Amino acid sequence: MGEKVLALPRKRTLDVLRFAPSGRSLAIGIALLLVALGLYALARGSGMFAVEKIQVDGASPALAAQVRRELGRYDGRSLVAVDAGAVAQRVDGLPAVRRSVVDRAFPHTLRIRVVPETPVAVLRRGAGSWLVSARGRVISPVGLGASRPLPRIWLPSSTEIAVGALLGDESSALAARSLAAFLGSGFPNRISFVRALDGQITLGLRGGLEIRLGAPVDLRLKIAIARSILPALALPAQGGPDYFDIAVPERPVAGRNPQPGG
Repeated sequence: MGEKVLALPRKRTLDVLRFAPSGRSLAIGIALLLVALGLYALARGSGMFAVEKIQVDGASPALAAQVRRELGRYDGRSLVAVDAGAVAQRVDGLPAVRRSVVDRAFPHTLRIRVVPETPVAVLRRGAGSWLVSARGRVISPVGLGASRPLPRIWLPSSTEIAVGALLGDESSALAARSLAAFLGSGFPNRISFVRALDGQITLGLRGGLEIRLGAPVDLRLKIAIARSILPALALPAQGGPDYFDIAVPERPVAGRNPQPGG
């Protein structure tokens, strides 16, 4: 029986040149790229997409006007050249702004959606007064007697205040942050003052009753308990308790502080 020599299969090679663009296609691609770059340069340097309107959403009229003043330098600038991140950084630097989102709405509008800081109390230090937000940021100075519905936080005389900065005094900052839990509860209008001492929160209600909340945990539960019990308590001037302690929500206690001996 004769032998037969078999040929080994050849390795297939990829013909790269088949996929390479032709000279004509390459020339067209380069031409389109140059046209796009030219149009971009034209749009960036001309008034084709100039900022004609700065639209502010989510802010009060006063804050919206403040944002527009802050961004006045962008009037007439091409939207193509506007850095949205840099704009947001400028807006977020305003003391009354918590955060913002910037949108370049072509052809001529720079749109900013603002989330304002929420004022929860008035800081008092000597004769000075400032609004403070739910995260402890100083929003603005206010006149004496202004914002009466808001609770007061009394600061040590040595406390430094910088508008736009977070409170450096940790006890005062804790008091302000604790008030965030009361937003929408109907309580803030009844609170005269709030203080944080050794990490324990105390509210003073208009009418003289103190609510001792203890550590700032389970605050919404404590608020619910207080709302259910307080209507049944007489005011201190009418013989009711001086304090209502719900530091331990399962064991609320109401009583009167002992009077100093005469």
